[in-house]
Amino acid sequence: MTSLPLSLFNYDFPKELIAQHPPVQREDARMMVLNREKKSWDHKKFPDILDFLKSGDVLVMNDAQADFIEMEGKLVPPLPPYIKRKKASDFTEEDANRYRTIYAKKPGSKAAPTAGFHFSEEMLQKIKSKGIQIAFVTLHISYDTYKPIRSENILEHPMHGESFEIPENTQQLVAQAKQEGRRVIAVGTTSVRALESWATHQQQQDFPGGSEDCLSGESREFRRSQKENPAVVGNTHLFILPGYPFKIVDGMLTNFHRPRSTVLVMVSTFAERELVLSAYQEAIREKYRLFSYGDCMLIT
Repeated sequence: MTSLPLSLFNYDFPKELIAQHPPVQREDARMMVLNREKKSWDHKKFPDILDFLKSGDVLVMNDAQADFIEMEGKLVPPLPPYIKRKKASDFTEEDANRYRTIYAKKPGSKAAPTAGFHFSEEMLQKIKSKGIQIAFVTLHISYDTYKPIRSENILEHPMHGESFEIPENTQQLVAQAKQEGRRVIAVGTTSVRALESWATHQQQQDFPGGSEDCLSGESREFRRSQKENPAVVGNTHLFILPGYPFKIVDGMLTNFHRPRSTVLVMVSTFAERELVLSAYQEAIREKYRLFSYGDCMLIT
């Protein structure tokens, strides 16, 4: 592939659908369920995710925490510019509490992994009680993840790199699930990127000269951190484009993404581009709330 036109990943939407505030409760979001095999979708509510997860699934979440930024002498969460907070006084306690997941614990991100916003403690307990394993990765989100693509040929878009960490227990849970034919469901595109970067590098180690290296600089080799629970750490430049063979992820929970973004390209690679864009048009017709504070999509 020598060219991939940006226009293939564009769509129009009314700006009033951009969610400016989170729902009252974390679980109050709507959820579109996209079935890749049947090429169909259903309209559900987020708590219905329990009907689509099954015992033995491994649910992988990104525990990165977004760093607060200073504005007019006040520390505020780094909300994306489409959430209109023009001055420090526009930010509320709600923003401080809700622009983060309940399981965030690793500071260092420029943005929060928003697909995880929908989970409450009660929901996590229900998921565990159903026999679903929960595992964590850390991917520190940089401007790479959310900045729009500017080049008309997507293949010319630079990915500057994001650091990630896969704890040893997550490696074991995921590897065992794949060996046993059980599903790995990623919460958010950032969890997908961390898992697939790890898998891509492992494949390179087994088959040198295979896929392009997703690591750079001093991180070109994975390192094991010196902890009681050693982790694999690295820096990924992986850009998931049409034709990419997913190695780990079998399902994905994600929010709706902006047009012409790298994350929309990723989602359109996991499910067919035409299916994803048709589903987005349906979501717009049904007035789903869009982007970081908005509703979500489960892709199976």
